[in-house]
Amino acid sequence: MAPTPHPTRRMLRAAKTLLSDLKERADVARADAVVVSYPKSGRTWLRLLVGRALAEHFGVLAQTEADPDLLLRTGRLAGLADGLPRVVFSHDDRPHAKPTARIETDKSRFRDSRVVFLHRDPRDVAVSQFFSLTRRTESGYAGTLADFIRDPDLGPANHVAYLNVWARAREALPHVLFLSYRDLHADTWGALGEVLAHAGVGVRRDVLERAVAYGAFSNMRRLEAEGAFRSDMLRPTDAGDTNTYKTRSGTVGGFREHLAPDDIAHLDGLIRERLAPVYPYRA
Repeated sequence: MAPTPHPTRRMLRAAKTLLSDLKERADVARADAVVVSYPKSGRTWLRLLVGRALAEHFGVLAQTEADPDLLLRTGRLAGLADGLPRVVFSHDDRPHAKPTARIETDKSRFRDSRVVFLHRDPRDVAVSQFFSLTRRTESGYAGTLADFIRDPDLGPANHVAYLNVWARAREALPHVLFLSYRDLHADTWGALGEVLAHAGVGVRRDVLERAVAYGAFSNMRRLEAEGAFRSDMLRPTDAGDTNTYKTRSGTVGGFREHLAPDDIAHLDGLIRERLAPVYPYRA
């Protein structure tokens, strides 16, 4: 079979993206709670924590042991028990996949939703996103890390613009919980309990602690390396290259290991000059 021409492949990808976006918006509209984040902000980790805690709390752990992907597909998990909330995880408008000037600024569609907005230091996100683009996806990005952090539409400037949209939107939305990756890292079971309470579920501390142990970085890395999940969400593209793992680093401030001093200075300046002060990220 002859290879598909590039224009056709692009058209098919665009159609697939559109269908995916429409489905996600429909899922958001009927969710009990929505976790929104820019890519590489810790969404998969929080998804696994939420799924594991809900599964034990509602007595459906056996089903998730038979099908571990249910822990990541929390929308499907909701159908296993009465009262189990439908928690949807969304990249909301896919800001990372469009020019900064086209990022959606009206978040009124979330007015009736309970939203958890998960955010992370743009410097850490930049490094993680670069490795994802160059090691985990077929993005075609050929620049260096230094190029990426200075890219106005793919890099941290795009991320900062998106964070600012939500900083403004929070004032008009009645049910939004802002949660930083840093706080999730520092007090994981406490932050997890707060997220679940926001979704309308009170979970015992021992259940939260077991969920946190299950979602520990070392265990997530083991599960990913063993191929425990069918989903590409938690699977390396090259088992021998740690930078292709979803569980690549799992640290706060790890950007310092990859960025040159002038790159850090560039990002510090971007954050200082453009990022809304509600976010705790400064040099």
